[in-house]
Amino acid sequence: MAKKNRFHCKTEAQKKVIKYNYAIKAQKKSSVKKTERIEAPYPHFRYYKKSKHPALIVGEQKGKKQDKYGKMHDIEEYKYRKVMHDDRDGRHLNETIYPNPDPRDFEPMHIAKRVRHDDKRNFAPKPLSWKYPKK
Repeated sequence: MAKKNRFHCKTEAQKKVIKYNYAIKAQKKSSVKKTERIEAPYPHFRYYKKSKHPALIVGEQKGKKQDKYGKMHDIEEYKYRKVMHDDRDGRHLNETIYPNPDPRDFEPMHIAKRVRHDDKRNFAPKPLSWKYPKK
């Protein structure tokens, strides 16, 4: 059984318009810019996409991740600390930051002491304008 032609039963003018539309779609796909990651000095705040909350980024590291086929890949990761309003994370006390770096929030910010790590793609490309206060 032969493969059907995509442009069967069309006039030459219709085929030309269809090819033109496919060319425009291909050009739009190639010209779409990916948001570039903006680097910032550590520590800084970024939104963590998984939790939809900000996180304090304290550094970066190289890591390895296994894909679904069992192959290992090198990935770039951020080391981060969770940001919250509660003074405890489980049974651990959190660091209290007063005044809150978020100008819209009047409650003090609490930052977990435990450092976690995750892939850079799981964080927003732009850092937040909040400043971590010096001690």
